[in-house]
Amino acid sequence: MEKRMEKPILTILITTFNRVLVLDEVLKVLANYQQKGLIFDVLVSDDCSSDNTSEICIKWSKIIHGFTYIKTEQNLGMDNNFRNVYENFDTEFCWLLGDTRTISFYGLKTIIDTLSSNTYNALILRCRNEMSHERKVYTDINDLMSQQGWHITNNASCVIPKHFINEHMYKRYFGTTFLHMGIFIENLCFMEDFKVLYLGDVSVSELEITSFNKISWWRHPFHNFGKLWYEFVLSLPNQIDIDIKQKVVLDHNNYTGYFSIKRVIYIKILYGQAVVDSYKACRRFVPYISKTPLWIYDLILLHTPACLLKILYKIYKFLN
Repeated sequence: MEKRMEKPILTILITTFNRVLVLDEVLKVLANYQQKGLIFDVLVSDDCSSDNTSEICIKWSKIIHGFTYIKTEQNLGMDNNFRNVYENFDTEFCWLLGDTRTISFYGLKTIIDTLSSNTYNALILRCRNEMSHERKVYTDINDLMSQQGWHITNNASCVIPKHFINEHMYKRYFGTTFLHMGIFIENLCFMEDFKVLYLGDVSVSELEITSFNKISWWRHPFHNFGKLWYEFVLSLPNQIDIDIKQKVVLDHNNYTGYFSIKRVIYIKILYGQAVVDSYKACRRFVPYISKTPLWIYDLILLHTPACLLKILYKIYKFLN
């Protein structure tokens, strides 16, 4: 491997656990982009996988420039794995891509070129098809949260500078499910001024590998995007207006439809009692995250048997 003369400005962070199939594909794509001339580092943190993740990483370490592989001695969980990558890169910026997402050559080149211009404090990338805004520069935290708050829940949405990472931020948002977003937003709140660019033409997408099934959090949706989402948004600094926080809480479901009647019927059919239990435990938060009346959720989740829902769902699909 030839030595690089130019110092990279970006490290792509990948946290992984027993996902060697998709990890191998992600690293293959990144190696190809380096061979085409892009300059960046790659850091993989392996949360004590029991598959052959280490073998795959050793293979790619001989091909990818600036490749670092870390493996924990025991499984520590998602947030601790995030901490591993945040604390072990040494470029000016980092991007928490993860192990199941990818980006085009044009997209990664645009990110690196934009960072190299030294114009912006951070970048936001397009991670959901529902986000329709064009490129925009944000200089106000309420404007940013009003338009992007629901969207930047995605781990891969934000490219942030190294100085955003510190022990206080990590402890503050550990266990919230939205660690990356908390670190990003709170740092912006306490800056006198900032410039964040939304790259609406740069899309991050999920890898499509037919033999890979991503573990779903849909067994407990009202916990993640009910209780935890509400508590997280309301805990953000007071520089964000309360009406903007309330809008952000509702926006996630408004745009994604995670708690639409159709989706709720589907996940009850799929996951059964686990979804019902999630709803019961977090029911009091539901009016804050959805405009659908509680009695409708009660009817679907608490009073309608799954067998009847299956029939209704089939009829709905047939008619639509």
